[in-house]
Amino acid sequence: MLWRIRATVEDRPGFLSVLTASLALRQVNILSVQVHTTESGAVDDFLIDAPDTLTHDDLAEAVRRGRGRDPWIAPAHVRGLIDEPTRVLSLATKVLDGTQGLEEALSALLGDCDISWRAETSTGAGGFTATGMQLRDPAGGTLYVGRAEPSFTPAEYARAQALVELARVASRHTAS
Repeated sequence: MLWRIRATVEDRPGFLSVLTASLALRQVNILSVQVHTTESGAVDDFLIDAPDTLTHDDLAEAVRRGRGRDPWIAPAHVRGLIDEPTRVLSLATKVLDGTQGLEEALSALLGDCDISWRAETSTGAGGFTATGMQLRDPAGGTLYVGRAEPSFTPAEYARAQALVELARVASRHTAS
């Protein structure tokens, strides 16, 4: 069964290998991994194929035994097998050619999240928290992106900002 696992580990040599060894002991095959650097450590994001007999709790225990903290685990879909750069470029293409709107593309980029729009453009502190992002909508106003789990990472915020900037550039070219 395919699962997505996200956990924080100390950002020191060997800690990722301890976590992957703990998963390997349970016959888990790691299909992809992304490492997001944060202030609290390295957030490792895995797409795995696990034996059908392993449960959510079994995987959480494997993460904890592998020195991972704050595990977030959810079933994954086969579309997760598309490598991240290809997936992001595909979303960018859809925004550019108009087959997908910015909000829809952001939702696809960030996974299960809620997006709302407000007319104000001066929102105070910009940026992101563990559960939310504020992004200036190229059409005006502000997009608020929220997600309870997993926590947003600096890399996800940077990707979202880059997609918004792409939409901003595309709208300028369309208006010309």
